[in-house]
Amino acid sequence: MTQAGSDVVQVRVDSLASLYTGLAAALSEGGFTGSQLNEIFSQHIRGECVGCGIRITGDDIAHVALAGDKTELPDSRLGRLRQGYCARNGCDSYDYRFHFDDYPKVDWVKMREKAGSLAFAAQTVSAKETANETTGIRKALLIRVAAGFAVVLILLLFWHIRYYGYVPILQKPHKYAVDPASVSPRSAR
Repeated sequence: MTQAGSDVVQVRVDSLASLYTGLAAALSEGGFTGSQLNEIFSQHIRGECVGCGIRITGDDIAHVALAGDKTELPDSRLGRLRQGYCARNGCDSYDYRFHFDDYPKVDWVKMREKAGSLAFAAQTVSAKETANETTGIRKALLIRVAAGFAVVLILLLFWHIRYYGYVPILQKPHKYAVDPASVSPRSAR
């Protein structure tokens, strides 16, 4: 079913947005205008599910990539694609086969390589942001644990003062000693 001059690549559903943004950036750097980009994505890029064969267009990928997380999509198929599932409800496949049809002055292999390097750079930046967020979360957790430990120590200190009557380490414990000579001998019964 592929055309004679098409190039085929298999892509995971959860990376459709990065595929679109990478290709759009690579094509823009290649000198293509907005109307040419629209034409390329709508007419020369198409995908089909490896499992069930449902087809999606480049416009569908654009909707998924450009819509925000809270944005309502016009079709439930696109909502499933955004969530990382196949567009067909009930299909368990996570891979799509994309066909890149010939377009003048487009070398799809070079564009995909450039898009992949741009996506890798974006993923590297996002990985650094994630690492920073993880470090912040760990610091906050460490602060909470330290505060909880301090509260437990303070409660134990108050209990010790109440029960024994002195502050440990700062005061010596009270030692009461009785001189045996001061005690009068009583007769043992």
